[in-house]
Amino acid sequence: MSSPLISAYLISVGILLMAAAHAAILARGSGHARVNWSFAAICVGFAGFQFCNALQYSAPDHERALAAHLWVNFFSVLVIPPIALAAAALDPKKRSRQPFVWLMGFVLLVIGYNFFMPYGYRFYALDPDKLLTLPWGESIRMIQGQANLVYRAARLVSLIVMVYTLGVTFALMRMKDRLSSTLIWIGLAIMLVTLALSSMSDSGVISVPYLGGFGFVFLAGSFSLVVRKEMRVRELQEKRIARALAKEVQGRRLADARADQILHHDALTGLPNRAGFILCLENMIAQHSPETKIAVLLFDIDRLGALKGTHGLATSDELLLQVSQRLRGRIRDSDVLARSRSDGFALIASQIKTASGVGVFCEKLRGTLTEAVAVEGQHFKLSASIGLAIYPDDATNAGELLSAAELALHEAKNAGVSQIRSFHPALKENFRQRIGLESALREALERKQFFLCYQPQVSASTGRTLGMEALIRWQHPELGLVSPLHFIPLAEANGLIGHIGAWVIDTACAQLAAWRQAGHADLRMAVNLSATQLLDPYLEDTLLGAIAGHGLVPADLELEITESVLIQDPEQTVARFNALRQLGLRLSIDDFGTGYSSLSYLRVLPVQAFKLDRSFVDGLGKDETSLEICASAIRLAQNLNLEIIAEGVETQAQAEWLRALGCPIFQGYLFARPLVAEAATKHLARERADGSGEAGELLLPGFGPAPLLP
Repeated sequence: MSSPLISAYLISVGILLMAAAHAAILARGSGHARVNWSFAAICVGFAGFQFCNALQYSAPDHERALAAHLWVNFFSVLVIPPIALAAAALDPKKRSRQPFVWLMGFVLLVIGYNFFMPYGYRFYALDPDKLLTLPWGESIRMIQGQANLVYRAARLVSLIVMVYTLGVTFALMRMKDRLSSTLIWIGLAIMLVTLALSSMSDSGVISVPYLGGFGFVFLAGSFSLVVRKEMRVRELQEKRIARALAKEVQGRRLADARADQILHHDALTGLPNRAGFILCLENMIAQHSPETKIAVLLFDIDRLGALKGTHGLATSDELLLQVSQRLRGRIRDSDVLARSRSDGFALIASQIKTASGVGVFCEKLRGTLTEAVAVEGQHFKLSASIGLAIYPDDATNAGELLSAAELALHEAKNAGVSQIRSFHPALKENFRQRIGLESALREALERKQFFLCYQPQVSASTGRTLGMEALIRWQHPELGLVSPLHFIPLAEANGLIGHIGAWVIDTACAQLAAWRQAGHADLRMAVNLSATQLLDPYLEDTLLGAIAGHGLVPADLELEITESVLIQDPEQTVARFNALRQLGLRLSIDDFGTGYSSLSYLRVLPVQAFKLDRSFVDGLGKDETSLEICASAIRLAQNLNLEIIAEGVETQAQAEWLRALGCPIFQGYLFARPLVAEAATKHLARERADGSGEAGELLLPGFGPAPLLP
């Protein structure tokens, strides 16, 4: 087998097997796996075809040459289905599978016929054994004979497959890679020529060896070149893709960093926001050491909302920015400062060993906040309310710890300005009760659970009732009688005070109208106003509507405003008092003497009366200070031509002291407790029948003292 032709056949076998390997490699990473696997099968088939040709042409005798010839026939038919499948895979038109099934069946029949017949599927009779001497002197053993019908059918089927393959190739000629198209066309042309030569050689027209395998070798070699080129192109594409992906990843990282900055940091101060604060807190708890504690401090700057309204948002932002910078300079590196609140900050203090250390830290922070802040030439003195909770003493996770600190801050703000409160378990229960009470309060008016009590205001000289003070009460179905000290602040906080106040005014006016019809012509009604009601822009409409609706005049109604309301916004309060006075309403100051600027208010407020606070009345006969205060207040009222009513008169001795000092009107338990409407009506009727003020007191059975509520 050392002759040139045989060597060429064997070399072609190696080339074809290499091409099959390339196609298989490409099939594993290509989008055209079907095409590549089909081409690999064709290469393997032609490799077998070439190898058997080498065996046939180098056989030492006719019998061995015929045996090899049968395998040549086998491989020549075996390559037909893969060629058809490869072309079908490249065909842009979707073809029916049925022709390919028929083709496979035909090939199997031919293969079976090939090994069943003594001369294979090509010949039904052989020509005499013949040695062909090639031009370079090499002799090969040729097998020729009379072609049978099966051979002709196989050749026809092969021709049809080749024509179909040429048609598909022509359709793909528009591909951009002209070199690939040219090589494929040349390979197919060589195969057609060698196919024709093989047919002529089999019939004895000419004597040439089978060269179709060499034509496919050219095609396979071309395919290998295309494969290598495609692999280089793919490598370049992968590098470009890798660079693009690296750039995209870097861009994503930058975008994620920007998104994280936006999502977890405050735009004004650059500090972590609430979301960032919670993440930091969760991380610290996860890394917590049992020997230490973690403290969460929430602090709101007091009255920052008022500062925004008076000095503008830019000033308040600059204040917050300076405070944040100051705080960052006063905390440790292990602490985390955040702006988790619109009006304040949050702080995580880690590695705290004792609770006393937390207290010292809070005082230090509060001292930092009280230092004056300069903004645009103005100096602002600030204060802060601080709520404190400690892990693991007060909570077991970040959410619970933050909630505990919120409750502590809520208590601190309710206690006043610049207060510090630590969480304790009762806070949660108190807050739960408060929430429950607020929820019930929203339904109380609709369910008619409110009622009014009336406490007489009597003449010090005659004991006759001059007026009634309307006092609201709430009969809760489960809690019993709830004190106004508990539910009025809740009503102010949740915005219900306007509706409740309007109901009180209308009910009091209706009751006064009923008493007027009963003959109590000189009786007047006093109603308390809260700070929220005083700022209600519809207050005048509510008052005038109730007065006119029940046939009264404005002078029949007296409005009592506590002195603490006056100091919240003096200018607006004075303006509102003047507006109410112009309507003809009576005005009085309740709890006189407990505020900070009583005398200055009396100078500018258009009031007709004020009420001497019960705390001074209670001290009569016990200390000289209370006596002097009461005497001074009564003389002041006389000098200013104002009425003065002494509240909380409970003993005969107190009444005698007040009469001696010249106080004209009393109100207190000595004369009557607050009475429900029916009891108050009986009180007035008995007083009128007796002609005196010694009517005693009437209480509606079933109403006990209010329970102690948060």
